[in-house]
Amino acid sequence: MATMRRFNCQFLHRSGLAWLLLGVGGCTLYQPLLTTLPAVREAGEVAAAGNWQFPQGVQGSVIVSPVSHALLFASGGLNGYNTERDSSKGYARTRQFETGIGGYIALKQAWLSASVGAGRARGYRYGRFDSDGLNVGVLVPVPGGGSGGRPIPVPELLGYYTTRFAQATIWWPDARKPSLEWGATLRVNQVRFADLTLNGVAQPLPAQYYLQTSVVAQQHLWRRLSWQATASYDFAVMGVTDKQAFPSAPLRVGVGLAFCPVKPN
Repeated sequence: MATMRRFNCQFLHRSGLAWLLLGVGGCTLYQPLLTTLPAVREAGEVAAAGNWQFPQGVQGSVIVSPVSHALLFASGGLNGYNTERDSSKGYARTRQFETGIGGYIALKQAWLSASVGAGRARGYRYGRFDSDGLNVGVLVPVPGGGSGGRPIPVPELLGYYTTRFAQATIWWPDARKPSLEWGATLRVNQVRFADLTLNGVAQPLPAQYYLQTSVVAQQHLWRRLSWQATASYDFAVMGVTDKQAFPSAPLRVGVGLAFCPVKPN
């Protein structure tokens, strides 16, 4: 998949300095969460969902209605690329969480909500470029590099970022198959790095806005248990500012299970 494909690294030497050419492949530090949450329709109801995000990501979400027409939710996720850190291939890990608050209304079988929230994440990327897979990137000086047989370190990119978002969600039943529900979410997401280092050297702190859209199909299985299939796509607002940290157009696909309140008849 394009969002998690292998990234490589190649080194250049200019005027006695070592430079790292960091690629713009899919293993960027920012990895957005899937955003469409299961619905709660009455005070005291709780819903939860767990998803496997292709190819190597997991996510869990919980939503609760403490009082009528109000909701609280929390989500957390882990995205990875390769299982072991190895200088001969790419390796990446991003872990994150977010919380939010909002309101909802139920219109017969349809359910609408609006919410705002914030989150925090840690992203780590390790690996080299191959000449076969060289991508356009950003040249970053590495102190201590150069000629004379001194080893050039494998690039390690470590960053911590925060997110702020506002989103609207709608759920509605399939007209021909009542046990099937459809959900859609539109989210405006601000991502801002609070700390970013390359091999221990501080880097400029980038920020980016995304318009994130997602669609979910949810099929009832048994009692309050349903399965989900989700697709999510992020549109970068006004172009990507830092391709080391941000993907240009991240596509996410996931499948999972949801534990939801029983819909009213």
